[in-house]
Amino acid sequence: MPNLLLTMASIVPARFARLWPRLFGMLGALSLAAVLVGLPQTAKAEEGQPIGWALDDASETLIKGRALFRYEPGLDDETRELADNLPQWWSEIERTLGSDLDDSVVIHVVSHSGMVARATGMPVWVSGVAHPPRGEIVVALHDPDGSRSDLETLLRHELVHVALFRASGGAKLPRWFHEGAAESIANEIDLMRAEALASAVFGVGVPPIGELEAAFRGDANQASVAYAAARDFTTWLRYHDADGSQFRQLFSQLRMGRGFETAVADAYGESLADLDAQWRAGLLGRFVWFPLLGSGELPFLLLAPAIGYAWVRRRRQLAAGWARLDAEDEADRRRLVESATRSHGLHFAH
Repeated sequence: MPNLLLTMASIVPARFARLWPRLFGMLGALSLAAVLVGLPQTAKAEEGQPIGWALDDASETLIKGRALFRYEPGLDDETRELADNLPQWWSEIERTLGSDLDDSVVIHVVSHSGMVARATGMPVWVSGVAHPPRGEIVVALHDPDGSRSDLETLLRHELVHVALFRASGGAKLPRWFHEGAAESIANEIDLMRAEALASAVFGVGVPPIGELEAAFRGDANQASVAYAAARDFTTWLRYHDADGSQFRQLFSQLRMGRGFETAVADAYGESLADLDAQWRAGLLGRFVWFPLLGSGELPFLLLAPAIGYAWVRRRRQLAAGWARLDAEDEADRRRLVESATRSHGLHFAH
């Protein structure tokens, strides 16, 4: 395959070659998604009602604006990087939610997710947790398996949980909306989420929005689908209109004391059930690549346009080559005729 790609790249013109990085990226992402099929999935960040918050090891402090960072000794560099990016992240979240929000938060940075569970009473598989009413967050540098976590993504995710509480005026929000919005607004990239949702679309089906709450408390497979569906549906709601004003209007309705489903209907002009049905109607077409990936046909389909373009271009090159040869032959004939004519004229002159 690499040799084929390199060979094709060599015969494609420069303007078309600019598309190759995107093609390589798509192939790489889909290949990685195939490798990830079947791997267990865990949620690494949560919004809940933690207890205790005994984080005595986070004894160092750093203040950035109205944010207080408490972190373990030795995590100075990681904490300072988070602090430097915090104002930009919070500003982006505010723009998405359409509110100027209180930006006071307390952020604990610890070394391992086990400390998060021990200190907050949350499950052992979470690497980050937020308590939105208190504006308090804990994130861990290492995931439950000991690998390095994506600390920036974790913090953005937890910041969204706090911002959702404040933007909605403390309204009660469904868990699927809390988790889906946190992943969507934090711009988390998770191929396993896409694979989980695609598997459900072409398998057991995606649970109705009303059943997602129970799915979060189901087995690992059900929870994976619940997270994936929540994220996808929330993203769809964010971009339902061109400028995202309906999503922002939702929070205005919530601050006025309306219940979640009533606020959705007021903001979007349609019921939550109707919006859910519209979103589901588009899932099959959006994930059409999934069965092709399993069959092995997708790489060829992705390369087919490039192959076709190269073939047409080659035919055009050959046609141009023959035309050039014909023109050269015609020019040679003309020169011979002109030479013979001149020679004949000179003969009669003598």
